[in-house]
This record gives sequence, C-alpha cells and structure tokens, in this order.
Amino acid sequence: MSAFCDFPDLPQRNETAFCKLNEVYCCGNIRYGNVTTFTNATKSHPVINVTRDVHHRTTDENISMYVDVDDHLLKKITSVWYKQGFLEALSVAADPNVNRERPLLAVTASYILKVANVFTTFRYFLQPHLKDIGPKIVANYSRSRNWGNVPIKCLAWHPHTTKIAVVTADDNIRIYCSDTSFVSTLKCKTQGHVSSVSWRPFSASELAVGCEQGVIVWTVDPNSMFTKPSSSNAVLLTRPGHSPVTDVSWSPNGDLLISCSGADTSMLMWDVAMEVAVPLKRVAGGGIVFAQWSFDAGQVFAATSSIIFRVWDTKNWTPERWCARGCRVVAACWGPENILLFAAKGEPMVYALTNTGLLSGSQTSKAVPILDVARVELASGDIVGGPILDMCWDPTGKYLALLFEESRLIAVFCTTHIMMQLKITPCCFVTGIEEELPTTMTFQQNFTEGACLTVAWSSGRVQHFPIVYTDSY
Repeated sequence: MSAFCDFPDLPQRNETAFCKLNEVYCCGNIRYGNVTTFTNATKSHPVINVTRDVHHRTTDENISMYVDVDDHLLKKITSVWYKQGFLEALSVAADPNVNRERPLLAVTASYILKVANVFTTFRYFLQPHLKDIGPKIVANYSRSRNWGNVPIKCLAWHPHTTKIAVVTADDNIRIYCSDTSFVSTLKCKTQGHVSSVSWRPFSASELAVGCEQGVIVWTVDPNSMFTKPSSSNAVLLTRPGHSPVTDVSWSPNGDLLISCSGADTSMLMWDVAMEVAVPLKRVAGGGIVFAQWSFDAGQVFAATSSIIFRVWDTKNWTPERWCARGCRVVAACWGPENILLFAAKGEPMVYALTNTGLLSGSQTSKAVPILDVARVELASGDIVGGPILDMCWDPTGKYLALLFEESRLIAVFCTTHIMMQLKITPCCFVTGIEEELPTTMTFQQNFTEGACLTVAWSSGRVQHFPIVYTDSY
C-alpha cells in the first residue's frame, strides 16, 4: 500500500492549501483568501517575496564571455588566471586561436598543460571528491532544488525569536523580523556562492554563513536601525583546502560551530571567539558534505560525498562509521530520543537509526527502513514521491516534511514515538500556485501553537504553512 493513500485530496484548480487546523485541511482561492482567513497563528510573520528585487550574480559558466578578446595576450592570460585559475590560464596560452603572437609560448603551454592533466587525473583517481571545484561542489551537494538558478537559495529560522534569514540569488542575506518593518541586508565582497546559514543559539545577533571563501560570521545589533550593516560587522574564518563551505551548523548550546566542505575530508570545529578551528579528520569517504547536531548536542551526524557517513560522540569526539546502501546520504534530521532519520540519493526510502552501537555498547544496531515513498500518480494527475531531495523534522518531533526531486508537492507526515517505536502516519500536502516548485524548506523553531513549515517557492514567494491545534479541540 502506498504511503500517500490516506492523504487528503489536493486543492481544486485555482486553489492552494493555507494551513491545517484541528485535522481540517484548509484550502482556498489565492486571490481572495490567505492563511489569516483560518488562523491568526502566523499573522505577525513577515511577508516575503523577493522576485522583483533579486539581481543574479554572474555565473562561472559565462564568466569567459567578459574577457575582452582585443586585450594584449599577457593581459588575457592574467585575467583568466585571476578569475578561473592556473590551468585555465594555461589553456588560453596554449590555444592557437587566441595565442597567435607567440607560437613558442603556445607550444610550451600545451606541454605543461598535458603534464598537469596527468597529475590532475591521478589526483582525482585518489580523491574523486576534488573533481568538481568552487560552486559546482555546492550545486552538487545542495539540498535546495536547482540551487544556482532560483530566487531563494536557503532559509534559516532563529531558534528563539520570530526572525528568519533568507539567502537570495545575488548572495545577499535578508533578515526579516516579526517586530520590525524594515529588512536588514547582509552583504560583503567575500560573500559569494552562499550554501547555508545558521543562527547562533542564545544570541540575537550572530549568524554564520557558509560560502565559497569560507565561513562568515555576522554580528548585527538587533536594535540597530541600519538596513545594510557594513563588512566591519563580519568576520571571515578560513582554512587552506576548506572551501567552498557546503554547510555550517551551530551546536544547540551555541558554543561550537561546525563547517563542512565537499572538497575537504576534515570537518572543522570552530571556536569563533578565538577564530581557531580543530579539524575532525577521517581518511575514507571523501569530502564532508553536511553535518547535523542532535537535540541534546551529544551526537553529530556527518555525511560524506560517498556512501560513508559517521555519527560522532561529542564527549570524546570518536566516530561510528556507517555505509549507506547504493549512494551517498542526501538528507538527514534528528528527532526526539536521539532518533536519526536519513535518506540516500536516488532512493524513495526513509531510514531510521536509533541506539547506535558507539553509545549503547551494542554491536547489532543497524539502520532500518521505516517509510517507503515510492513515486505514485494521484487522482488529480500530480506525481508525488520518488527520490528524496530534503527532509526536516519539527522541533517537537511530531511532523516530518519531505521534499522530492521529481514532484511539486511537499508531503508532511505525523510522527509518534510509542514504546521505542516510531509510527509515521499521513498528514497533508503543501502545494504551490500554478507552476511553482518548492526549492527549500524549514520548520520554525519557536512556534508554540503546533508546527509551522516555511517553504521557499521557485517564484520567489515564501509561504508559512501552520499546523495548529486549538485548546478547545
């Protein structure tokens, strides 16, 4: 039986789902209604739509079109070296169509390029996770749909206040708050190809940003009326070989910051105040793609670019090594009782990992499949299920949201932990308007009336979808 057979019917044409209130799936016409028609739980939430304001950054794929072909040869080579690296500069020097002035230089550059390619091929054989460079690594491992070509790249709610950071296509970060009408914009020259953001717990002003150059930690006074804080409010944390950063994550206690790079086999543990990092290195598995802290900060899940993933014990910082079946772990999230859910790339299956052998002393623990979300066609003709792109669990551990690679629908499931068993039951679908596709999602951390799923759509619209239960129900 399909996992989606007991879901409520999708909204009618020209309608969308606004919320779920006391087991009632509330839908309506987007032109004449909104979520406040049914509940005031998100009345003070910021209204976000960045479509009209986003200016796209020049991509690396078309950067060569800006090289002036009429420049002097040395200037061409220097420009390409600065923007794209030494090997690309050698390619320009060796190209007879570009280098017509100095044939001897072209021949020399071509031989050097051949030798460099041999060493590069051997290096990629030993370290396949280094094959892609720069933003290509971020695009390959991002949990956001079509990361490089959408208005909103990622979202992050503050853990204690109704404040959300929104990363737009131009790599600016906009801060929206419920108690202020203005929007702060965080921007500096080194903030390019942003992959992730994370608010520091127990701090109203610190935000960590993972980008191509490293980790940027912004400190912005929450009482300041400046909408564009200067770069003096930002600290850049870098380490050779640790770029681009594909994920950043603060510990639940707010004392340590983890950064990961798909090009680095070490996961860095930052002491931000001292601006120093301790590498947690393991040889096998390739680059570290992303990391997730457990709720009690006692464990850290680390996914690599291969099928290997690890669960670290934060008391002694010792890892337990696991292998996913078939392909790398693409998404994971912690829940109550230190339950870990994860999904492998290309698989329509959610796995659960509980009581790992490292912490319990048992050597028989294993990951078990708990939810099969195989691709199906609904009565409306919509496709749902299939390979999982991302998943998130609300802070109470009652709702699990799944984002799929090949579907415009987000599936939300109810989760109940009874007698050491996790029970998963259907809840509802979250749909966009017309041809919108969900790009990224996250649960609000401080929502007290149930759960609130925030979704960024491909149009640039951000939707808050509350699941609310009133006291009288």
